[in-house]
Amino acid sequence: MPAAFYKYMTYNTAQIVLENQTLRWSTPATLNDPYDIQFDLQVNFNREKVLRETLEKLWKVFNRELIGHSENRMTNAINMLRPMLAGIPKNHFQRQMKEGIQRSFEKIDENIHEVYRLTREQLSTTKILCLTDSPVNQLMWAYYADSNKGVVLRFEDEPNADSPYRMAQKMSYMQDVPMLFEDDELSDFLAGLITFDQEKRINTLIYTKSEAWKHENEWRIFAGDGREKNAPHEDIKFGSRELTGIIFGCRMPPDHQEALSKMIKKKYPHAEILRAAPANHSFQLELSNYRPR
Repeated sequence: MPAAFYKYMTYNTAQIVLENQTLRWSTPATLNDPYDIQFDLQVNFNREKVLRETLEKLWKVFNRELIGHSENRMTNAINMLRPMLAGIPKNHFQRQMKEGIQRSFEKIDENIHEVYRLTREQLSTTKILCLTDSPVNQLMWAYYADSNKGVVLRFEDEPNADSPYRMAQKMSYMQDVPMLFEDDELSDFLAGLITFDQEKRINTLIYTKSEAWKHENEWRIFAGDGREKNAPHEDIKFGSRELTGIIFGCRMPPDHQEALSKMIKKKYPHAEILRAAPANHSFQLELSNYRPR
């Protein structure tokens, strides 16, 4: 967990944020990535392999070599069948179970698109705050801070306050859309060994993006539906002491620097004021204390 989080923005946005003491929590439709939280987890499993492995695991559950999960319906079914099928040969047992597993595959095919629709609808109203872990990310300065003419705000947990930053989770960046379940996981579920972890799938949708966005090093805070479920975004107050610093871009005009520094000193006197500048001997940005001209 980083010691601090950073928010890149233009000068005009910074004026609003600092004056109102609010940060914007966004919904998926307002983000610049059309896939953000609105993609479908892949269903692409090896049916022969899953069928074969499920039958083997079911036989072991039936013979108590494996312990089924108490909240899985298959475990309860096996417990009911065990006295009636005592002594049944393995091949007969698996033959009887095979048809039910194949029907489960058919149900997945029949229902998956409705599951996709409902999941997208459910997550379309979620509110998130996007942050990053570095104030010297040159691509972020270029894309989100007006080509180095904007600012970066630094946020940290306020002592003895209910700050949200400890809830931030790091994004995962992947080349391909994640799977809804892996083969082994599906066979475990169909054999009654585990339950279907819905929260795990929701978290995958919330905290996964294409590797094309990897340069952002994003950390994200998820707030469910927020305070107003159907609002496209919410501007939420942050604690004044959560803002611990502001960094001026290396191309920010002097009059903008002066205007923001006055606002900072008035409303957030504890906050550090810094300025980014190109390093002399590397293609990096360096931070130093801001000194008014």
